Amino acid sequence: MSDQPPSDGRPAGHKFSWQYVLSFDSLLSLLNSIGTLWIFALMVVICLDVIGRTAFNSPLPGVLELVRLSIVGIVFIQLGHTLRAGRITRADNLIHILQRRLPRFGYGMQALFELAGTGVFIVLFQASLPLFLRSWTTGEYAGIEGYITYPIWPVRLIILIGSACAGFQFLLFAWRDLGAVWSGLAPAAEQTESSEGLAYGAED
Repeated sequence: MSDQPPSDGRPAGHKFSWQYVLSFDSLLSLLNSIGTLWIFALMVVICLDVIGRTAFNSPLPGVLELVRLSIVGIVFIQLGHTLRAGRITRADNLIHILQRRLPRFGYGMQALFELAGTGVFIVLFQASLPLFLRSWTTGEYAGIEGYITYPIWPVRLIILIGSACAGFQFLLFAWRDLGAVWSGLAPAAEQTESSEGLAYGAED
């Protein structure tokens, strides 16, 4: 029997763990699952709209506005998990070479990049917060009044949540890599990878 942890990231030999349920990893997994269900629901709506247009000359109302809002919402609700899973596009050949040959320098450089990423999402959060408050207080909507409308504040709330999660995940990466700078050793496998092959520390 394999000694690898279960695919959901919980400790091996444990069927249920409140520590995992209440962890940041479980939050990212939950948000990612919601995003996946959202994509599926959006596909169903689009298919029904196409069928309605072509077969009955009766499209579903408000599909265009719904798709526009959903694209933004889906990107941000899955952003933290995508970052944690190492699926954000990046050029890392040079930094991997540096991490093997000059570990302290390589991990230090990576930590600086990750701290910069944290800063970017802090700025994005601060810029998005007034927009969320405005849409919440004024009832801002997308669509055509009297026909069909969608409130904008839920999507802007998702932008805030996604930005906070991504910024915090960058900070966790930076903390891990600063530990590698201090020790001069690559982070332990338990810290750099989860059951999904998470994060930036994975070697080629």
